[in-house]
Amino acid sequence: MRSIKVYKDAGALCEAAMELFIEMSNEYINTRGRFVVALSGGRTPNLMYDLLAKEENASRVDWKKCYFFWGDERYVDFDNKDNNSFQAKQHLLDLVPVPEGNIFRIPVNGNHEADAGTYEQTILSFFKEEAPVFDLIFLGMGDEGHTASIFPDSELLKEQTALVKDVYVEVKQMQRISFTPPLINAARHIIFMVTGKEKTAAFKEVIGGAHNPALYPAQIIQPTNGDILWMVDEAIAGN
Repeated sequence: MRSIKVYKDAGALCEAAMELFIEMSNEYINTRGRFVVALSGGRTPNLMYDLLAKEENASRVDWKKCYFFWGDERYVDFDNKDNNSFQAKQHLLDLVPVPEGNIFRIPVNGNHEADAGTYEQTILSFFKEEAPVFDLIFLGMGDEGHTASIFPDSELLKEQTALVKDVYVEVKQMQRISFTPPLINAARHIIFMVTGKEKTAAFKEVIGGAHNPALYPAQIIQPTNGDILWMVDEAIAGN
C-alpha cells in the first residue's frame, strides 16, 4: 500500500516522521519485543534525528530494545562527516541510551566487496532463522530519482539474490555499499523523506510516470507485503 503525505516544510515533515518512529517503536516493542530500523543519511534525516534526541522525545522510546542498521553508506572512514552512520551517531545515537551492541554500522575496512558480504552476514545472523524483514526502513531520494545507493542504470536494479552489495557510483565518483531492492522491499514499513523543489520533476515521474526504474530508480521500491509512505514538503509536491 502506498500513501503520500504533504507537509508545509522540512521541519513539519521531520516532526511527523519522528512521531511515526516513536509510535512504531512502541508498537513493535510491545508486540515483537524489539524494533529494527534501517536509517538513511542526509540533511532531512539529520533534522529528524535532532528532534528525536531532545529529552522530551527521547524519553518516549525504549532505546535498549531498538536496533539500528543503515540502508546504504558512502565508502569513507567511520569518522568522516560524509559517513551516514557517523552523522546519525552525532545527531542522535550518541545522545540517547541505545546500547552500542544495538548499532550495526556498515563496515569500511578497505575491501568494499568483502565489507558488503560481511554486512549481509551481519543482517542474516541478526535475524537468525527468520527471513530478514526490517520493521522500518527510512529512504531519501535524489533529484535524479536515486534512492539508497541505487542510481540510474545501476546494476543493483537487477539484483535478485544478494541483500547487500558494493557498487561504484560513476556520477558521484564514489564507492558505496547498499541494501538491494529485495531487502528493502521486504520491510514492513518504508518511509521516504523528501524535501526541496529541485526534486519535484523526479518525484512526479516516480509517483505518476511510466515505470522505468533504470531512469528513476526509486520506482523499484515496491514493498512485497508492507506499506510505503512518501513524506514530502509543499515545495516538492508543487503546492
